[in-house]
Amino acid sequence: MIQSIRARLRRRWGFGRGCATVAVMLSLAGAARAQDQVTFGTAGSLGDASAAVALGIGWGWFTEAGINARIVDFRGGAPAVQALVGNGITYCICAPEHAVRLRNRNIDGVIAFALDRRHTYSLLVPANSPVRSLEDLRGKRVGITSPGSLTENLVRLLLSRDGNLQAGRDFEIVGAGVGAVQKAALDTGRIAAGTFGNLDTLRLEGQGYRILYDWRTQNVPSLALIARQRWIEENESVAQRVLQVVLRAQATLLDDRDVAAATLRRLYPELPEPVIAQVAAGLPARLSRDGVYTPEEIQRLQDDLIATDPAIRPVPYETIVPLRLFRAAAAH
Repeated sequence: MIQSIRARLRRRWGFGRGCATVAVMLSLAGAARAQDQVTFGTAGSLGDASAAVALGIGWGWFTEAGINARIVDFRGGAPAVQALVGNGITYCICAPEHAVRLRNRNIDGVIAFALDRRHTYSLLVPANSPVRSLEDLRGKRVGITSPGSLTENLVRLLLSRDGNLQAGRDFEIVGAGVGAVQKAALDTGRIAAGTFGNLDTLRLEGQGYRILYDWRTQNVPSLALIARQRWIEENESVAQRVLQVVLRAQATLLDDRDVAAATLRRLYPELPEPVIAQVAAGLPARLSRDGVYTPEEIQRLQDDLIATDPAIRPVPYETIVPLRLFRAAAAH
């Protein structure tokens, strides 16, 4: 079934090698109708894994589809999810595990679009730090973006499995913010190690910092558009148009490296050009082309989540992946 949906999406949207310009014509009626408001909440800012949203806004594709898209930045994934629950945002650009957590709280979270299939975080320490192994973190503080975020789950899982360390007993987890804020906590010794996204890692590695552990090689669902099922059902036309724009933008990023580099340059104007080129070249290995996580990917996601929180109940695949939304996209 999933393979059939993917095949239809590829035929419909021209997904394939060499699609430098993606032949997707969104309804021109969208430009004439009143703009529907859609708010995306980030776990810090738009980044390389969510560049499709930036491209859709920057190139006017959301406006063309009759959507007034805006971005609200939060200090971590957990606050963004709270805003989604409170209906303050329409989509949370955050870790897909939050859909599982929401369902465990009887809240109707769904993975409306799979953005990234590979973890984007690394655990960094100062280059001159005495910490050389996970075991060396015993008795120290480890920084995460915010409590309840993907970074917390990654740290707990890593240290319990590879370091045989238990949070609270052997080390302390500290919410240290995103990017420069967490770097400041690392520089001042408030934390001994910190979790940084892909671009921050590329920027800091070799400039006074080194990688203690790298999650970026692991193929696990890491970033998605999370929405409320009720909202999608009550606003199906809007949800369809959002899906169409993000599919279009994602395909363009994957097939046109110049566009990918230009989009990253706008998101990160301070990054050196070689880093921009390196990240743009790596997007095809990471980003999801069709926006649908497989049952196997969701199973691994839930296995990792339950390993750190045995109270979590597994959620059926069909409950958190709205395949009907993708079927409709493939049919139009």
